[in-house]
Amino acid sequence: MKVNCLVAACLLLPAFSAAETLRLRSGADLEAGVLSIDPTAVLLEDGRRLPRAEVTEIQFSSPQKEKAAVSRAVSPEEITAAKAAFAKARELSAGYPGVNGLVLLDSGTEILKPDGTRVSRNHQVRQILKESLKQRWGRLISCAEEGRARVKILKASVYNPDGSIYPLEPERIKTSRPQSEGGSFFVSGSICTQYLMPNVQTGSIVDYVTEHETYNPFRKDFFFPSWGFQDSEGPVGLSEISVSVPEGKELFYSVKNFTGPGKPEVSSAGGMKTWYWKLENVPPLVAEPSMPSYEDFAPYVRGAVFKDWDRLFDWTGGMYEERTKPSEELKKFTLELVKDAKTEEEQAARIYHYVQKEIRYIAVKVGIASGWGGYDANLTWKRRYGCCIDKALLMTTMLGAAGIKSSPILLNTNTGREVDFSVPQMGFNHAITVAEVGGRHVFLDSTNFDYRYPEIASFDYGVHVLNIFAKKIDYVPVPEPRGNGNHYDYTIAVSSDGSALVSEKMRYTGSREGALRSYYRSIKKEEQKRAFQGFAKSVAPSAELLSYEVNNAEKIEEPFTMGLKYAVPDYAQRAGNIRIFKLPDFEIEPFRISEISLDKRRYPIEYDASMGRYYSYEIDLPENYEVVSLPERTKLSNKHASFAAACGRPADNRIACSVSWERTSRIIPPGDYPEYKAFIEKLAGYTKSQIFFKVKEN
Repeated sequence: MKVNCLVAACLLLPAFSAAETLRLRSGADLEAGVLSIDPTAVLLEDGRRLPRAEVTEIQFSSPQKEKAAVSRAVSPEEITAAKAAFAKARELSAGYPGVNGLVLLDSGTEILKPDGTRVSRNHQVRQILKESLKQRWGRLISCAEEGRARVKILKASVYNPDGSIYPLEPERIKTSRPQSEGGSFFVSGSICTQYLMPNVQTGSIVDYVTEHETYNPFRKDFFFPSWGFQDSEGPVGLSEISVSVPEGKELFYSVKNFTGPGKPEVSSAGGMKTWYWKLENVPPLVAEPSMPSYEDFAPYVRGAVFKDWDRLFDWTGGMYEERTKPSEELKKFTLELVKDAKTEEEQAARIYHYVQKEIRYIAVKVGIASGWGGYDANLTWKRRYGCCIDKALLMTTMLGAAGIKSSPILLNTNTGREVDFSVPQMGFNHAITVAEVGGRHVFLDSTNFDYRYPEIASFDYGVHVLNIFAKKIDYVPVPEPRGNGNHYDYTIAVSSDGSALVSEKMRYTGSREGALRSYYRSIKKEEQKRAFQGFAKSVAPSAELLSYEVNNAEKIEEPFTMGLKYAVPDYAQRAGNIRIFKLPDFEIEPFRISEISLDKRRYPIEYDASMGRYYSYEIDLPENYEVVSLPERTKLSNKHASFAAACGRPADNRIACSVSWERTSRIIPPGDYPEYKAFIEKLAGYTKSQIFFKVKEN
């Protein structure tokens, strides 16, 4: 099954509805039909896309009933197909009770014609067993770049349990040109074809065939078929893919996550050579916390008609070379920007912070040239906005103007699939920059606003990437835990009545600093205050926030830190003359370690980065408190993580505790899960430890 969409803005499209009035944040009212609502945007029937944050209220009219399906003759072939589909559904459902749906047939055909044009067909037969699938499986939507490709719906039939059949009604097919307005992503030049299948109900079987024809490919030698064989909603009775290319061409392919070798059937006919894969009775995916993306664990095939990456390196490199030549104006500006910098690191930092802060992230894409190739760096600089590739090209251009060697980088972030570099492909979702600075290989992601040189976002870590100008596969390393750390320093002054004054300082390194700077820069002062009140209340419901500080949220060049002070009148729990203390933020709650909630795991745990959490506590005690017991010193470790904690008494009236929890690995394989789970559970149990004091009698 296809898991990619040509236009990312078209991925989430619930069922049609009619809107009476949209109230905008500006106060204006807009009369329009609403096509869909998702967490980021409201898509209108006329193709406009409004950022969700700009729409404060939607007043819907009574939903219009769908036009009744046209009464038309049903062919004998449709009747036969419906009977066969329900028979197959009864057979398949017997082994999988309680699933949301059944994928009876998942069939794909990819054809590269001798003239370089290509056709992709997709035939799906699915039974809807839960209400939640009516909107997703009962609606077809496919998009194509205008002037290069077209989409056709060849079949779209609904078979209902009562025997009624509703074939495709071509007049109900709609087209739109989706765009975004006022947001950060603007896609133009695509046409989306959509069809809402009539009379879909729980128990219905939908049987549809779509065709995507690329009649004007931007490169006739670029052909990258792919197919996934598993579904998250239910089992797949038969999933199959055939890939055909002209005789004389070869298909180079990679097969992942098959139980067997995944060897295809190969045949020749009519001047074409065809590779065919199929899997039958594929069980449904069962989601696990913090699992990898689909292609990293599901059966999958990827192919290409050339073997190595040189053709892609040459194509992208040629575009990027042209688009990273600085104008005299940009070169002069860059040299002025870095003129007082004493080292290459200072030069790189100034350019990095400039591109982050002064070039807004806005994607304006019209076709493959601007999507993959980006815009000329000089244009991006003058516009003061661009997407990830536009900003990466500008970074490379400005670094080059300052005499620092660099290259644009193409990658898949670690939140998506891991790229299989054994077969060339074009499925990358991000672009950054790599530079040679002070003798070091430094990766810089200028897409964001908040990362102090040389920090990058956590989703860039631990992935292999295309280094375009060097023509090689590179790797973005995962930092050591202290390079991606959270540091918390507590000072607690305890009074004789059991009340406490708590002061906390927080500092961060690596992507943690950038992510938190981004959050606190984006929220209002009153929202910041509420966040710190929440910190204090999480320690004790009676806590009163006295003060807080957020430092350098707007100053990307400086370390980001935070702090707060709060008073707790009843910090100590009383048990006769015993006082029981819990260290703030010491205990690990279950929701923070949900990834180890399962007894067994089929899939790896995948984090976005390494982790370091470091705590220090200094507790000043009143004269009438005597220490009864402290948490025992402990040290735990396995090959993925370590934990150490210790408390001592540097003075009669003072206790000092330190905690270090580090995870070096980004991915925990299923085979290591039992040991890792036991490690986390043991340290979580330890963090329930408390401190006991005795009140001295006068």
